[in-house]
Amino acid sequence: MKGQFVENIADIREGEWVEDNFLVKRIQHSVRKDGKPYLMLKVGDKTGVIDCKLWDKVDEFNESFSVDDFVKIKGVVTSYQGIKEINIKYIERVNDSAVNVKDFVAVSDYDADEMVRELNAVIRNIKNPYLRRLLTLFYEDQVFMELFKTAPAAKDIHHAFLGGLLEHSIEVARLCMDVKRHYDEVDIDLLITGAILHDIGKIRELKYKKGFDYTDEGRLIGHILIGVEMVKEKFGQIEDFPPKLAMLVKHLIISHQGTYEWGSPKMPQTLEAIILHNLDDLSAKVNIFRKALETDRGEKGDFSSFNKALGRYLYKRRYTDSITDDTSKTSDAAELTQRKLF
Repeated sequence: MKGQFVENIADIREGEWVEDNFLVKRIQHSVRKDGKPYLMLKVGDKTGVIDCKLWDKVDEFNESFSVDDFVKIKGVVTSYQGIKEINIKYIERVNDSAVNVKDFVAVSDYDADEMVRELNAVIRNIKNPYLRRLLTLFYEDQVFMELFKTAPAAKDIHHAFLGGLLEHSIEVARLCMDVKRHYDEVDIDLLITGAILHDIGKIRELKYKKGFDYTDEGRLIGHILIGVEMVKEKFGQIEDFPPKLAMLVKHLIISHQGTYEWGSPKMPQTLEAIILHNLDDLSAKVNIFRKALETDRGEKGDFSSFNKALGRYLYKRRYTDSITDDTSKTSDAAELTQRKLF
């Protein structure tokens, strides 16, 4: 059983010994000032990643492992520019059967089968028969659903864990239902359809058996166009699916990234598309915030270390003393992560 996780290494003093299994994320060959080769590795587990350096016996270890291999590392904790890393003394490949994959790949806190049941309930409540049939075709596609309930929503930014795509999609659908209470003119069936389908292309854009990375299809085509292809295929299985409705569904998928700078082929131009983009972004940013506060290893205090994804420091406390004196309402980052999705 794995005993030393990446998040724990931040608390280990320099010079202390690390000996455990990790998943190789990246390998980079470099040359020292004296001309001798060395390896820079990035390894990880479900709690994060850490940089490692192999200075000696590079030729001996170089061919013994590859990216996405599990390895046993023996080394010493050091620090470079204030960030902990491992100086590797020994490394060897470990058979997949010798490890628990769940120690290395983060998994949703929510039960996958319960999320699938929740998805089914949402689909059953769709009143538009064409949209309900469209979503049902995806739901009844066993190959699709197996991937949909397993895939992460991103490689490393938000909901980057097994089951993250389904969790994120249901979360956005729930937010859509809340918005409908404020804006009666919203076509809620269309909006929820977009919430469920907007990221489905990620089941093929990403690979997620061990670590998370992009497939060739993901790099060359991307989840937006993949998703549109998948939806068009289902349209063909529904007799007399209205062309205008099909266009609106495709627009939701094509425009959900919001801006050209964020990789969106089109900007949102319908009310439902504008709402979907913003709720999608909200779900992502809240997840980034929660993850950052949960895993932050910055200095002690009210603020996190600088968060690259959000481009700012994050305030760790929900309330300040100036807002309320009710200490029962004050909570730390851990409490934020305990809020339920359903």
